[in-house]
Amino acid sequence: MKYASSNLAKLGSFLRGKTYFLGLASFVTIAALLFLWAFKVRLEIIIMLATLWFGFLLFSLAVEYWRKAAFYKALLANLDRLDQAYLILETLTEPRFYDGEILYAALYKINKSMLENVTNYRMRSQEFQEYVEMWIHEVKTPLATLSLISHDPKINQQIKRLNDYVEQILYFVRAENAEQDYLIAANNLANIINEVASRNREVLLAKKIDFEVHDVGYEVYTDAKWLEFILNQIINNSIKYSSSKIRITTTITDRTITLTISDNGIGITEKDLPRVFDKSFTGSNGRLGKQSTGMGLYIAKTLCQKLGHKIEIDSKPQQYTKVSITFAKSKYFNVIDAQTYKKVTEM
Repeated sequence: MKYASSNLAKLGSFLRGKTYFLGLASFVTIAALLFLWAFKVRLEIIIMLATLWFGFLLFSLAVEYWRKAAFYKALLANLDRLDQAYLILETLTEPRFYDGEILYAALYKINKSMLENVTNYRMRSQEFQEYVEMWIHEVKTPLATLSLISHDPKINQQIKRLNDYVEQILYFVRAENAEQDYLIAANNLANIINEVASRNREVLLAKKIDFEVHDVGYEVYTDAKWLEFILNQIINNSIKYSSSKIRITTTITDRTITLTISDNGIGITEKDLPRVFDKSFTGSNGRLGKQSTGMGLYIAKTLCQKLGHKIEIDSKPQQYTKVSITFAKSKYFNVIDAQTYKKVTEM
């Protein structure tokens, strides 16, 4: 929304605000001139006095308009430019006219109150985040114990599901300030994929899903922990939606390396495909299965953006789903060429 208006409109608004003053000034002027005329004051003197009076009146109005117009023009122009309008006071000089001082003081109090509320909200949010993280770490301990003492594959699958959902909550809570938690370094894709495969080994065997990995022994700059979570979300989706084969491959260009996870599950409908990364979007597949929270791909997308990776998805119903993650050079590192991505077998 643009707040600034034309100079003519602003001048007109200013004069409309002076209606009573101008009316009273006109009445007093006419009365004074008639009074001078009644006392037979010379016409030249009356004209001179009238000229001086009108000159003083116009000069006073012009000075007042100029002072107010300069302040309000800066106010409206800065509001147009600012993404965060509450910072407007930082861009203004305190005015030297009465109604401007009142407005400035009111804005100061409003801004102070808003900042106090935001600070309180952030503190409560931080406290809640810390509590959730503590709770999650406490829950993980009994889940890990249950997994160790249980020898029933079906129970272990449910324990894994619980652990995945708990982990999803943790990463969702941390996603807003992910920069404070991740560590960008050279990590080997094969090692990360092996960790994800190990986590899902029992369910892959139970559902007889072929897990194929080809030519992934490359180094990329990423955070291993975050990428492991992202890949786990993608593979869990493949497992969940009736895949019998999951295939992981890589494609290399001069500047990037792309990791592709494909499956032959039920796929995603054309109308749902543009929204799969939206928060809490479950789509027709999620409604059919009633098992989807719609948060896994949303968190994966959020974390990829934080890490500087590009994530894309392509699918055809009842044929395939392909999720691609592209790793490009980061602004935090020097230019990386294709030779940086060396195969483990060549090291």
